[in-house]
Amino acid sequence: MSKPKNRSPDETVVRRRDDVLMSAIRDATRAELAERGYSGVTFEGVARRAQTSKPVLYRRYPSRAHMVVDALPALRWQASQTTAARSLRDDLSALLSDALDRFHSIGIDTYRRLIADADDELLDTLDAQLTQLANQTIYSALSRARDRGEIGPSDIPDRAATAIAVLLRNELFFTRKPVDQQIVIDILDNVYLPLIEAVSHRSDGQRGATIPLS
Repeated sequence: MSKPKNRSPDETVVRRRDDVLMSAIRDATRAELAERGYSGVTFEGVARRAQTSKPVLYRRYPSRAHMVVDALPALRWQASQTTAARSLRDDLSALLSDALDRFHSIGIDTYRRLIADADDELLDTLDAQLTQLANQTIYSALSRARDRGEIGPSDIPDRAATAIAVLLRNELFFTRKPVDQQIVIDILDNVYLPLIEAVSHRSDGQRGATIPLS
């Protein structure tokens, strides 16, 4: 009877509960991403670092992009801004600054490459995560502004409410210039706040989907 083959430390596969294993895989993916960039993340490298096997990863992720999205903390962010702000401008400025910091901590180029690699399923996942992020920032800030009497009583259309997210997404992903707090302020002052002021004071009703902000 032959003896089991000895494995090198890099080849060790550790058996763990699924939640412990998934935590190790996500940690390993983030570490590989930080060291090698998105193009350098491989199933082999993540498996080695997480002390698991490539088949384990293949069973969970149909592609590298799926594996990286699952590991990214920025899109699972829980908003911590709960104190009352003096104005909608201050509220959104603080919330979006925090969100920008989290995106920059991962790297905008990573997100660009993810979008390029994403299949329909992953695009739906990214859209759902970004919608959740918007719910925790934009919609909650608008609701607080309504409670303060800062904006008008009319319902705000979906596209108007989320316009700032679309504009920032365009700046982040489709321009080559760095996106900083000054760009956030410029969009707030020159586009978003005037838009919200106008639509929240409309008196002719609103067609299409709206945000009730109740």
